[in-house]
Amino acid sequence: MSQPSQYFRNPAAEITYYPAGYIRADWRAMDSSETELRAIYEHILGAMRRYEVTALLIKHTQPQPIPAVLRLWLLENWIPRAMREVGYRRCAIVETADTASRSATREIGSRLNQPLDFAYFEDPAEAEAWLLRPTSAQ
Repeated sequence: MSQPSQYFRNPAAEITYYPAGYIRADWRAMDSSETELRAIYEHILGAMRRYEVTALLIKHTQPQPIPAVLRLWLLENWIPRAMREVGYRRCAIVETADTASRSATREIGSRLNQPLDFAYFEDPAEAEAWLLRPTSAQ
C-alpha cells in the first residue's frame, strides 16, 4: 500500500492524505486568527477534492477550544458545502482531554443538521478503524 502524502502543513495544523481512503487533519493550535483557521479548513476541503475522498479524521488534541465563531461557520457553511461538493459523509474526531475543548468540539456534533456519520475517540488507531469500517451506504 502507498504511504501517506502530506498535503499541507503550518504551525497550526498538518493535513495528510491516507491511501486507505481518508484525509487526516492534525491540529496543533487553535490560537490562530479566524481567517487562518478557515483557510486550514479550506485546505482540508481541497485535499478531499484532490484525492476524491469523503472521509476525514480530525485530531483535536490541542488544549484550546475551537472558537465559537468558527464552530458556527463549520455548522452553517463548511460542513454543508463539503457534503455537497465532495460527498463528505464520515468524520472520526480524536479529542483532547481538556474539558472545554472537548465540549466545544462536541457542540458541533450536537447542533449538526446534516446526515454526517461521526464519532469521537481518544485513540487515533481506534478512530481510523471506525472510519474505514464499511457502512451500509458503501
